[in-house]
Amino acid sequence: MINKIPFSIIFENQNIDFFLEAHSETKNPEYLTRISTEILDILDSNVKRNKISDGDLIQALALVTAIRIYCSGFDPDKLRKFSDDLVKKTVSNIKNGKFTKIGSA
Repeated sequence: MINKIPFSIIFENQNIDFFLEAHSETKNPEYLTRISTEILDILDSNVKRNKISDGDLIQALALVTAIRIYCSGFDPDKLRKFSDDLVKKTVSNIKNGKFTKIGSA
C-alpha cells in the first residue's frame, strides 16, 4: 500500500499542497517530512545567502544522494534506480498538487 503523505511548499508566491506517494515500507512518515523540511530550509537559506545556482544545487544534491546510496550497504544500482523513480514520482505529485497564489505579486 502506498503512503500518501501531505506536504506543502512555498515557491514563487505560491503555496503548493500535494501528497507525497511514499514507498509502502516507509518507516516513519513524520520523520520523513520533518527532515525534508529541515533540508529545504537549509538549502533555501544557502541559496539566498550565497546566490547558489540551481545547477550547482542539483549537483550538490546528486553528490549527497550518491554518497548516501554508496554508504547504505545496499546494491547501489538498485538503490539509484529506486531514487530516480522516487524523484520522478515526486515531481509528478507536485505538478498534480493544489497551487494557491499568495501575497500581492
